[in-house]
Amino acid sequence: MRITLGTLALITFLLAGCGMPGSAAGPSPTPTLVDASAAGVQAVIASTDLAVGPNRFTFGLLNNNVPVSTGNPRLTFFRLRGTQGTAVSSTTAHFSDFTRGLPHTAANASALSIKGVFVAHVRFQSAGPWGVQITTVVGGKPRSLHNTFTVAQRSIAPNVGEPAPRSHNPTSRDMPVKLLDSGRPPDDMHKLSIAAAIAQRKPLVVIFSTPAFCESRMCGPETEIVERVENQFRGRVNFIHIEVYKNANPADGYAATFLQWHLQTEPWVFIVNRRGIISARFEGPTPASELDPAIRADLRA
Repeated sequence: MRITLGTLALITFLLAGCGMPGSAAGPSPTPTLVDASAAGVQAVIASTDLAVGPNRFTFGLLNNNVPVSTGNPRLTFFRLRGTQGTAVSSTTAHFSDFTRGLPHTAANASALSIKGVFVAHVRFQSAGPWGVQITTVVGGKPRSLHNTFTVAQRSIAPNVGEPAPRSHNPTSRDMPVKLLDSGRPPDDMHKLSIAAAIAQRKPLVVIFSTPAFCESRMCGPETEIVERVENQFRGRVNFIHIEVYKNANPADGYAATFLQWHLQTEPWVFIVNRRGIISARFEGPTPASELDPAIRADLRA
């Protein structure tokens, strides 16, 4: 298994100056949908695990390889049959800035250059090929971009409404924390196993990240964000950090818990309610402004 991430693709576009192929297209009831860009404006879908049901749909916008972080793009989703699409639903995306409060350090440079992604919440009714038309204003000009993606019948990673795997991940009682966390210094989210935390019947936040070896270069910043959120809810909510690699060393392969949760990208954050059911999940860079309300909802339940 090779860890890749739509967000990593977005970073690659930003830092390497590459873009997605395609062409401009205007609104149409049954448009032909292809990966698209228009006059130097590109849309990059960041979500990699879209499935039938509710989804957090994320994407980046680039204007001549410079990230766009303003506006509220209008999204129309199409069920594809061949190259023809039938409009199914529409919604508005907002920009989710996950860099607020992050220190301007070398480790956070990639995150700070991107700032965040656009987020929309959408429900897909069927598996198969889908398309999205993204209508927005960039550089003072209206733009319409078309991208295609695939929706699976079931998500690969544990999904909202499913029981969280009762993982018996090693803790700081079992081994030195430097073997549980590639960050330096390691964080303090290694005191409990997931199984033990769920048994306490408290809300639980689980972050899967590898700060030192993250291919997307978002793990360190995301771990910092989760640490700040932990300080807000300390004592009321359990927080666990699972390192992607066994012994915090890529040479030793993937950690058993990372594999048990069937993850293929990083970072991920899962919120688990008192009953051990996943109530929210977030792939890629996610700010405290998205995590906080999801945690508070579980505390009120």
